[in-house]
Amino acid sequence: MRLLAPMQLLAALLMFALVPVEVALAHAQLLSTSPAENAIVEVAPEQVELRFNEPVSPLTITLIGPEGASLDATGTATGGVTSVVRMPADLARGTHVLSWRVVSADGHPIGGSLVFSIGEITGSAAVEPTSDRAVAASLWAAKTLLFTALFAGVGAAGFSALAPLPPLARTAALWLSVAGAVLGPVSLGLQGLDALGLPLTAFADVRAWSTGFSTSYGATTIAAVLAFAAALASLLMPRSGWSNSLGILAAAIAALSLALSGHASAAAPQWLTRPAVFLHIAGVLFWVGALLPLWLLLRGRTHSADTALASFSRFIPYAVAPLVLSGLTLAAVQMGWPGPHWATPYGFILGAKLGLLALLFGLAIWNRRWLTAPALAGDTLARSRLRRSIGWEMAIIVVILALVAGWRFTPPPRALADAPSELVAEPIMAHLMDGETMAMVMVTPGRVGPVVLETTISDFEGFPMDAQSVRLTLANPNLGIEPITREASLIDEVWRVEDMTIPVTGNWQVSIEVRVSRFEMVRLRGELIIP
Repeated sequence: MRLLAPMQLLAALLMFALVPVEVALAHAQLLSTSPAENAIVEVAPEQVELRFNEPVSPLTITLIGPEGASLDATGTATGGVTSVVRMPADLARGTHVLSWRVVSADGHPIGGSLVFSIGEITGSAAVEPTSDRAVAASLWAAKTLLFTALFAGVGAAGFSALAPLPPLARTAALWLSVAGAVLGPVSLGLQGLDALGLPLTAFADVRAWSTGFSTSYGATTIAAVLAFAAALASLLMPRSGWSNSLGILAAAIAALSLALSGHASAAAPQWLTRPAVFLHIAGVLFWVGALLPLWLLLRGRTHSADTALASFSRFIPYAVAPLVLSGLTLAAVQMGWPGPHWATPYGFILGAKLGLLALLFGLAIWNRRWLTAPALAGDTLARSRLRRSIGWEMAIIVVILALVAGWRFTPPPRALADAPSELVAEPIMAHLMDGETMAMVMVTPGRVGPVVLETTISDFEGFPMDAQSVRLTLANPNLGIEPITREASLIDEVWRVEDMTIPVTGNWQVSIEVRVSRFEMVRLRGELIIP
């Protein structure tokens, strides 16, 4: 009867994890704006509309006028699939910049700037960057450490229900749980800084904390702290049925915490993705939580070591099977059908993770099929090899967790591929010229992912120029991305490149080689800013 309350709570948590909260896509993307990007309107608009592929909530909206004056318009903005920003009645003639930052259902912020002009184009104030590399690096590090503490600390508390923990493993799990209880709130504050585009020096700003808490990551943080608290209570108590139940409860809350936010849990259909995330994390918790205790126990031949190893070997298939199935399901949902959109940072991270997982599963199969039985039979060499292999497993898992933390900054390919064709991000244009030749390059849609590049070539007076061939090259040396070169095809007097993918946002160098004749080549260079 003493176990009734925690087991009821565990059942409630499991049911909550299986119930979809809302229908959402994988990650918010801007589809279109009104006025359009770089539009010139004769009459000042009463409102600006930002249309997305899923509901968003405004975080900070700033309107910068022709003279450089800034106006906070956050209070006039509404949320939803279409975010409407009311404009002041006395907008001046000239070029205005609407700098916006919103948060999507998965808890991740996105931002950009909309440039439009009233009556005429004038000089406008430069918009300050809305991201801080120090904040991004700190958030990535905090989440990597938080994941490590969650899986190794809370996971060990859950594993203790199956086998007694050695003293050193119990101490390590205690300290990891304490560290995780601190890292959770720290990552929440960093989440708020990143959402608002504030620098690291604003960490104590109340706005950052309230904003971080208002996103879906706020629920993740609360659940994670509760998981660490339950793990601490379990680890501090003498081993009993009550402590074992608390350890299992802690693991269940930990699995639930990561199902409450993030790309995967916010993807549709949530009746599938949210339970898949829960099962995936639960499997990882059992696996990772057992590694440090087993590594420490295998230093010697004891009854406790044999009991823990035998129990782990018996139960690990029941953790790996749902882990693999849920992982494949989530990967299929996030990546979508194969195509150029796979060549994105999200896809690269997934590829690296899958490569490490293949190595990890190879070690696990080797351990279970060829080392566990001899080790339990008393083979000293097998025991030593098994312990060394477990050490490699722990190292690989830390690298995997660091990769997973990087997903926070990358939209999944499904978010790019699923954008409705009739509502796409407005094109981005760049004007390149030298003393005699001009080129207008248009990128459609104006965002990362698969794009079409259209180029028109003319002389300095604006008359079309005949060319034998045109080659376009994009490069981003600041990010270490080598030049991407494509030959253009002439279609209806426009040179087109249709097999180009822009993998990341930022300032891209664009160069065009125009073959005018057998002996004459014109080279033009410029810059494209991909939001």
